Amino acid sequence: MSDSPQPENKPVMAVSNDFNQHKQHDGQQDSRLFKFFSFLSLTDYEVLRECGKYDRTLVYAMVFRQLVTFAFTCLLFTYGVSMFLSFEAAIVVGFIFALTLFFLDQAIIGSDWALKNPFKGGIPFRSLMGLLPRIIYSLIIAVGLATLAEISLQANAIDEQIQKESNEKNREYFAKLEKYEQELETGISVDRKKVEDIQVEIQQLSERKTRYELASKTNDADTLGNTLAVKQSNLSELQHTQQVLISEISSINERLAKSREEYSFWFNEALLERTGKDGRAPTEGPKYRRAVATYTDLQEQINLLEGSLTDAQAKLEALKPGIETATSELNEVQKERNDLVLNETSYEQIKEDIFGLQEKLVVAKTDLNLAIEKKQQKLDEYRVKLEKDGLFYEVKTGMLRRYLALKNIHSDPEIGQAASLFSLLLKIFFIAIELMPVIIKLFFSPFSFYSLRMYRKMQIALLEEEELLEAAKAERKKARENRIKEAGELDAVNAI
Repeated sequence: MSDSPQPENKPVMAVSNDFNQHKQHDGQQDSRLFKFFSFLSLTDYEVLRECGKYDRTLVYAMVFRQLVTFAFTCLLFTYGVSMFLSFEAAIVVGFIFALTLFFLDQAIIGSDWALKNPFKGGIPFRSLMGLLPRIIYSLIIAVGLATLAEISLQANAIDEQIQKESNEKNREYFAKLEKYEQELETGISVDRKKVEDIQVEIQQLSERKTRYELASKTNDADTLGNTLAVKQSNLSELQHTQQVLISEISSINERLAKSREEYSFWFNEALLERTGKDGRAPTEGPKYRRAVATYTDLQEQINLLEGSLTDAQAKLEALKPGIETATSELNEVQKERNDLVLNETSYEQIKEDIFGLQEKLVVAKTDLNLAIEKKQQKLDEYRVKLEKDGLFYEVKTGMLRRYLALKNIHSDPEIGQAASLFSLLLKIFFIAIELMPVIIKLFFSPFSFYSLRMYRKMQIALLEEEELLEAAKAERKKARENRIKEAGELDAVNAI
């Protein structure tokens, strides 16, 4: 036999134990942050510190996912609850709800290592059955969050739907209320008309008073009289020129009509002489030549008269704007003069009339306000009566009411299909968020050293408990046998 040392064959587990026993941690202090992350992920800190960087990275990733989910759930639930409660109360409720989900996720993450058993092939049926509560929990949370998110996102459409349903149910209520209000309005229309008439009268007197004050500041009676005389003179000249042109046009029309009549006579005479239609032989004698010369002169005269008529009509048309402007200026000056002619007594009388009308207006407005108050009081009493009769449907915006309105939107023939599809996609999205960690951990993530160590720790603890149990059973059996033996000896002594 050779004296050279033979290599020692050790099982893989023993080699792993030797490696773990000689692993050096000198100079390496675990941070408090790592301990905190171990607490959040509900992992065994003592076991995790012996694992490598990959297992620690998994813990960081799981905790980060927890924190993101917590923030997302807190914001979503706070926004949803803020539609029913105050903002401060919504923050508290959202934080508590998100914290509850956070601890539930923590419990699931902390037990993820038990999904795979390294000492058995595949996934045991018991572990699969253990997934059912997680899946059911995830579905319930996902559907609840998706519904709340949909109610929040569809807030405008839900408000419109609630308002639409309220209007439909309150149609009879508003119709009766409007009819009764019209009946009451008829009673106060007289007072309103009285106030309007007094206001119009005050406005008219105020305008007269203002015109007089304006005229007295800018003009005097003599200046306005001279201006009025000049304006009247200008207008008279323009009107005289207009009459002259009208007379001229009339004269030209008479001459033109007479010339056309003579032209027609001599033209027919020349035609009869030349054609012989009067029974005589056709000829172009002296009578024919005289007729031609006459109607030729008449034609030239007609052309001249028509030209004169056109010129006179053009002058007449050009004169009309000047006459209209002069008439307007004359009326304006006459109005100013009339305002100025108003004496001091009339001016004072207008002021007194305005003051009296203002007092009447105050009284009329007071009566109108009283009538409006009585109308409003009767209208409120009638509104209460209608509400007691059950005709008024109060608009409610609670959680259940908004959920029912959302269901009505899903059944709407126009937008129901799109709304239902949006709701389905939102639920699928939240279900995926809730189930994805378990699915990834179960089917896609490799088995980690942390899971292996936890199973080994569990198996060791189980074996130790079994050994303690066996020892306890043996000790109890031995004690029982001793008691039986002592009892037998005692019976023998008693028999002697």
